[in-house]
Amino acid sequence: MIAWVVAAPLLAAIVTTAFPDLRTRRLVRVFLAAVAAVLPLSVAGSIGWLSLTFTVIVSALSFLATVFSTGTFAPEWGGSETIWSRKSVYFVLLGAFWSAMLLVVLAQNFAALWLGISATTLATAFLVGFSGEAAALEAAWKYLVLCSVGIGFALLGIVVLAHVTIAGGIDSRLALSWTAIVGHGFGAPPPAARLATVLMLIGFATKAGLVPMHAWLPDAHSKAPAPISALLSGVLVSCALYAIVRTLEVGSALGASWLLHEILVWLGAASTIVAGALMLAQRDLKRMLAYSTVEHAGIVALALGFGGSLGFLAALLHIIGHAFAKSAAFFAAGMLQNDFGTTTMAKLRGLWGRGGSGRFLLAALIALAGMPPFGLFVSELLFVFAGVAAHQWAPLGLGLIGIVLGFAAISRNAIEIESGTSAVPRLAGRLPTVARGTIAVALSGALIVAVIPWTALGASLQGIAVAMDAAP
Repeated sequence: MIAWVVAAPLLAAIVTTAFPDLRTRRLVRVFLAAVAAVLPLSVAGSIGWLSLTFTVIVSALSFLATVFSTGTFAPEWGGSETIWSRKSVYFVLLGAFWSAMLLVVLAQNFAALWLGISATTLATAFLVGFSGEAAALEAAWKYLVLCSVGIGFALLGIVVLAHVTIAGGIDSRLALSWTAIVGHGFGAPPPAARLATVLMLIGFATKAGLVPMHAWLPDAHSKAPAPISALLSGVLVSCALYAIVRTLEVGSALGASWLLHEILVWLGAASTIVAGALMLAQRDLKRMLAYSTVEHAGIVALALGFGGSLGFLAALLHIIGHAFAKSAAFFAAGMLQNDFGTTTMAKLRGLWGRGGSGRFLLAALIALAGMPPFGLFVSELLFVFAGVAAHQWAPLGLGLIGIVLGFAAISRNAIEIESGTSAVPRLAGRLPTVARGTIAVALSGALIVAVIPWTALGASLQGIAVAMDAAP
């Protein structure tokens, strides 16, 4: 059944291309996407809470991106002669991207997880370069090359891991299963175990966009179409962080816990402070949002590095809150780009007076800045408590400086683009109802995260955090 859940988004996208009528095709696409989004609930009882949590993130936001793409862009959009810039190919690639991310979070071993991560790279390389512009194609090549290097490191680590686990007495069929590895009693794991997990961590950290492996992320996330930018920043980075969580689990069982946590702490500290500083220098809205992704990935890495049930809970809540808030921000940025023909912030002024996408963007920026009542405020508060509990004063201090820099960049730009003389749109018209709906749902998700710790879902996430902390 899991195989059908993974394949459903791609199959739905392919089936939709068979309908020649535009209106019918749109209705079928939304209906089949809804089915694909709900289908993972059928396997809820056979997968763990951690996988289920990430599966919900992937399915919910991929469905919103599909609906946004279907109902927002003009009918003539995607009419290029270049094959990868055609509308039908866009939706097939979007379906493939969705399926690949589901493979990552529903995998039961590192082999399947690696295949999913690799598949996301292939699908999204074409989506990043979808517009066919020189800058977009350059970003796609940079993304493909740098992420392939990272994936190569992860593959090498996985091969070494298989050698270590088989030598340690695990059946070859279960050599890459994290459940089998964690449940197996290793006496004194060889140094190769640490090598394997470090290589995997570096590889997956590249995909997550952590500094200094982040060079591909700002270009790719800013040049892709807005719905793809939302998935790249909000969901794909979350999938890479999920892979890091699984690597931490295995590293603890193999005696490499301290080393992995130390690497994560300093990667996270570097990511938050570098990204926060670079956000201050950005003049393009989507590029600033892309650097914001690096910052938030750094916060998650710091929380995971701090460890403890508090650190793991902060990381999980932050991943969920960031996924929804960042998706809402990119959806709103996409509508602004559609209306004004630019995302250069100097040309976007007086958006509050125009309502619509400008006001939605302001709400998303408030969420990303970590201000209440949004969920990122709660997760960042827990992150600080986790750092204090771990007595990691230097990394925590650097992380807080990065958060302050990011807050300053977002606040300054939000004030500038929302106030001033009202900008004149390139295309007059009312914000489509579909766009309003998708952005509102994403923002609602970012709000709900704030109350999760006091709900049954919060209790489940706390259970996951406690189990991760108690891992050998």
